[in-house]
Amino acid sequence: FPQDPLTEECYRRSIELLRSNSSSHGILASASSPKAERRNYRSIFGRDASICALGMVASGDGRLVGVARAGLKTLAMFQARNGQIPNFIKPARNESNFWHFGCIDSTLWWLIALRFHDRYCGDRKLVPALSRQVERALSWLTCQEQPSRHLLVQNEASDWADIMPRSGHVLYSNVFWYRVKTLYRLPGSR
Repeated sequence: FPQDPLTEECYRRSIELLRSNSSSHGILASASSPKAERRNYRSIFGRDASICALGMVASGDGRLVGVARAGLKTLAMFQARNGQIPNFIKPARNESNFWHFGCIDSTLWWLIALRFHDRYCGDRKLVPALSRQVERALSWLTCQEQPSRHLLVQNEASDWADIMPRSGHVLYSNVFWYRVKTLYRLPGSR
């Protein structure tokens, strides 16, 4: 379908930005600057890398699809024993950070991005290759679910809003929980 020049320019710049922030471990959250270094933005953030993976795969750009895959694999490598995906990772330092106790949206986004990658890039090998990590992530999220309501319960400041005072059955997280349940055919998805 025809695109207007402004949309085409935005797309071109988005691709350039993703390429310039690409690393062998995945997409970095920010371009290099002293402030970015101080704030840990020269890291791979679980939520951001997973969301970017959606666009990178949709772009059809082979290099970006490879970076998306690398980022999803890096997040799996740094997964906690309990299944949680980190808030951010500094691969060169072998360091991961999980932010506040019970942060759940990195894990949700990671699971969604894995399925998206396998479905739309033509390579259906990533989810099977990471099956152990997927099972642990699903188990960890299930442990965050309130049994009689089948909704995730989150602590204050444990999602994208970082330090906003939202806790309990938060809509944002539960929308993605329902999507994960549907993608992975978990109980409660219908």
